[in-house]
Amino acid sequence: MNDNELIFASEEPEYEIISDTTWSVLIIDDDHEVHAVTKLALHDFQFDNKKLNLVSAYNSNEAKEILSQNNDFSFVLLDIVMESNDAGIKVIEHIRNELDNKLIRIIIRTGQPGYAPEEEIINLYDINDYKEKTELTTTKLYTTARTALAQYKQLSELQKKTDELYHHLITDPITNLYSREKLYQDLEKLDNVGLLLIDIDSFSTINNAYGYTIGDSILKKVAKILNESNLDTKLMYRIESDNFVLLYQNKSDDFLLETALKIKNVLVNKEFNIDDLTLLINISIGIANNPHNNLLQKAEIAVFASRQKQDNKIEFYSEELNTIKVINNNLLWSKRLTKAINSDNIITYFQPIVECKTQKIVKYETLVRLVYEDEVYSPFHFLGAARNAGLLTQITKIVFEQACKKFENNDLDFSVNITDHDLMNTDFANMLMSYCEKHNIQTNRISLEILEEESISKNVQALKNLTKLRELGFLLSIDDFGVEYSNFSQLKYLDIDSVKIDGSFIKDIDTNKYSKYVAQSILSYTSKINVKTVAEFVHSKEVFEEIKELGIDYAQGYYFGKPESELK
Repeated sequence: MNDNELIFASEEPEYEIISDTTWSVLIIDDDHEVHAVTKLALHDFQFDNKKLNLVSAYNSNEAKEILSQNNDFSFVLLDIVMESNDAGIKVIEHIRNELDNKLIRIIIRTGQPGYAPEEEIINLYDINDYKEKTELTTTKLYTTARTALAQYKQLSELQKKTDELYHHLITDPITNLYSREKLYQDLEKLDNVGLLLIDIDSFSTINNAYGYTIGDSILKKVAKILNESNLDTKLMYRIESDNFVLLYQNKSDDFLLETALKIKNVLVNKEFNIDDLTLLINISIGIANNPHNNLLQKAEIAVFASRQKQDNKIEFYSEELNTIKVINNNLLWSKRLTKAINSDNIITYFQPIVECKTQKIVKYETLVRLVYEDEVYSPFHFLGAARNAGLLTQITKIVFEQACKKFENNDLDFSVNITDHDLMNTDFANMLMSYCEKHNIQTNRISLEILEEESISKNVQALKNLTKLRELGFLLSIDDFGVEYSNFSQLKYLDIDSVKIDGSFIKDIDTNKYSKYVAQSILSYTSKINVKTVAEFVHSKEVFEEIKELGIDYAQGYYFGKPESELK
């Protein structure tokens, strides 16, 4: 903003500025008579219903001392030549650079025009006005003072608004701790830093069960406890949701571990009483102490690793953490996946499924593979990375279309794996149908095997998609039945044609009685609700004879054929 904009701006603030009842003005001049004349000329001056408080300094050192004790002057009337030819310039440098005061207005008065500062200096130090002493009559002094105060007032208002905006930027509104933005600023400027990242376990469950108001109350109480626990730092932050950070400088690993244990002691098993509720929380803590960069990211990795612990759930970041290997693996395969998708190197293999009674091939399962540098990789290598990168549905689309192409000129049935991510896509059923129509495939030839990462039986969007897929004529199957989320309760909610019994219960069914008991339990239930069964991992004649005797409908495994790029 230039001087003209400030001079002619409205003198009325948008809101009242809190200040003293006077404007403080500093007169800096080695001529005592100048002080007397100035005070006489301005003794009855008022601006915005406030008088002037005129303070005198008679040399540059005295001026610096006064300014160092009181940095709230509205403007200074400054002589350039005092005890030295550049004494006034040194005061200006002190104000702008050492005190970092950009608000105070500077008016130069000189009786020796030849020593006036160059225009470059005036611009550099934001000098408000330059007058010869002979010019400053009472009237001109009034005008100069009003202009300086109008600018000071407007700049003060702008500074106050800027300070308020900055306060909002660096302050978390729920807990009044510092924000993520402030953490980034502090990490940028501080050296030899240690960081504790506190994560409230299953906090989303609290929000979902009791609402965000209760969740916010928990966060406020956690912040209050941290503030009152003498943790030897004022650098406390809430950076998102249920994540808190404490920052330390020049602290040992032992100190940080002791602090983490202290935090667990004051938070874990403490009763949080909110309204009529009494809640308990658990926390995981990750510690990163003075790594060269990415301190917060490394603490996040440590938190992830700490969640795997069963005891105190505190973990230091280390390059040896298995979590880092998982992350690096995901990064590696995410890049390979993207490249494979773009270069048509996501391909399909097919494994036969036989009817147990006839031992004839009745369908094929379509299996995805990735080609990288002439090597073919199974989903074991890249499925986790695909999920984390959000590429599962894109892969399903590729696999489904390749399967339709493979089976469009025969009458064999086939299955394709779909995921819970696919079922969250509102256009998923229409997408599959478009490929069926394109390749003239009847939907009743296709069994969609549901791969679950989370239970889908109570997911509204997933159930809508499954209902639509059934209406379109697709068959539905649950893969890996008997483990994780694939359990008996799912069958109450889902209209399923078949289940594929997880291979962990099949591969040793001829020698392990417990595997046999599980398979028998599944068969007992599925036979009553008219759901077909498929056994995977059938790798030997002995295993096949066992599942056939049990009454399992279909078999799949290396005993009948391994996955191949072509059909048998």
